Amino acid sequence: MSFSHMGEVWAGYVSARCNSAVESLQKREFDARFFQTREELTRAVLEVIPDDAPVGCGGSWTIRQIGLLEELKARGNRVYVHDPDMSFEEAMQTRRQASASPFYLSSSNAITLRGEIVNVDGMGNRVAALSFGPPTVIVIAGYNKLVSDVEAGLRRIREVAAPANAARYNMDTPCVKKGQCQDCSKPGRICRITTIISRRPMATDFKVFLVGETLGF
Repeated sequence: MSFSHMGEVWAGYVSARCNSAVESLQKREFDARFFQTREELTRAVLEVIPDDAPVGCGGSWTIRQIGLLEELKARGNRVYVHDPDMSFEEAMQTRRQASASPFYLSSSNAITLRGEIVNVDGMGNRVAALSFGPPTVIVIAGYNKLVSDVEAGLRRIREVAAPANAARYNMDTPCVKKGQCQDCSKPGRICRITTIISRRPMATDFKVFLVGETLGF
């Protein structure tokens, strides 16, 4: 069996998995779509967001990884996104401005094949914005965020997303040292608020854009 054939097999697997999640999400009233590449996904997002609209964003590594924020800024969008170089007060104010924007960008810690969106936050600004506030929410996720069910999603957060993100923020927590959640009580613990969005929030145009690439933690 050739390497090229194996690549085709894997691409087919990824597409099937993403399309299965899209179908489930659509049944739960989300505007869900699948894109093969980040370039296709980025074009779709730019078509949704007018070039004069303010845009809010959480701390997503996925959004930064695909260069979407730079694309938005370059064409004139005002983007509210907190930065590690900001003071605490400035970062908090930016989080509030992001949550009050007409468009909000985020990723997710896990998305189930049943169509549920699972997240754990430390501050709560991201999960709050996903639940209520911005009229349009766009969640962007690589296929690596897909899991079978909510239990698998919470396990993924404990074993992958939380330790990796705690390390990204230079937190002195046991999960950074052990590589998985230790259910700690450290001040820097980022696992404080858990949300499961099981259906599109009533007042929100909620889009879920999946891409056939590994993105984020």
